[in-house]
Amino acid sequence: MSQSREDYVKFIYEHAGDESISNKTIAEGLEVSPASVSEMINKLAKEGLVINERYRGSALTPKGHLMAQEMVRKHEIWEYFLQNRLGYTKEEVHEFAEVLEHVTPKDLADRLAIYIEYPEE
Repeated sequence: MSQSREDYVKFIYEHAGDESISNKTIAEGLEVSPASVSEMINKLAKEGLVINERYRGSALTPKGHLMAQEMVRKHEIWEYFLQNRLGYTKEEVHEFAEVLEHVTPKDLADRLAIYIEYPEE
């Protein structure tokens, strides 16, 4: 899945939770055009990651929630590793983790979590 698609799913997860979120809010948050949001939401709906209800907005499906949770987990693991094992500052780690979460296979994230004794909570 492309980084762009993952960014949309993660944004919806972080800003809407179990609720719906408007395309306008997504467009403003991701700094993209409303037309781009509409196009991507349609793609994500076809993939079973979001449900889009006219005049109500978009919400994640259970499949979308799982995907977003895994991305957040990878992000947090990378932040922990970079800060606590490599000595980066808290201010530095976010951007690195933002990139690394998209290219990290689940197996690598699992092994890294074990290596750093990262709590699953």
